[in-house]
Amino acid sequence: MALNLTSSQLSSLNEMGIAVWELRSNVSAPEIAIAVEQASEQLLRCTWIVMVEKDHHEQAQRLLHAMLSSIGVSPEQVSLISSEQLSQLQYIEPQKKVLLVLDGEGVQIGDKAVSRGEIHQTQTIQINTVVSFSLNELLSQPEKKSMAWQDLQLAQSTLSQ
Repeated sequence: MALNLTSSQLSSLNEMGIAVWELRSNVSAPEIAIAVEQASEQLLRCTWIVMVEKDHHEQAQRLLHAMLSSIGVSPEQVSLISSEQLSQLQYIEPQKKVLLVLDGEGVQIGDKAVSRGEIHQTQTIQINTVVSFSLNELLSQPEKKSMAWQDLQLAQSTLSQ
């Protein structure tokens, strides 16, 4: 049984980290390229790419929404990814995009270890990258929210450069 999903449905599934599989015998090379294109459609359209932990709960989701809306970012401008999806970013044009990594300090992005409070680019991912605290860390240690606010402002400043 084949599922006929719209690009919007594929994008939503991709944002939730749900892979859509098809039997190889039924998929030719051009169709595979189209499926990858549809799965990455949200990444191509968005301005903000936010990497979050896989296991974030409703309270963390509300915090993320509040953080982004506090700097004027609407949900339509955002694509959520997990660390497993980072490899997709090497095929995306870096202009007018920022990668916000909410995964704590000392994260490995591509070929480079990155830390919070600075703008980073790696050889594989040319998108301006800013690292901040994980959502769960911000919920359990609210005193770090002021530093996260500085990280958000730094990320926003990369879009005006």
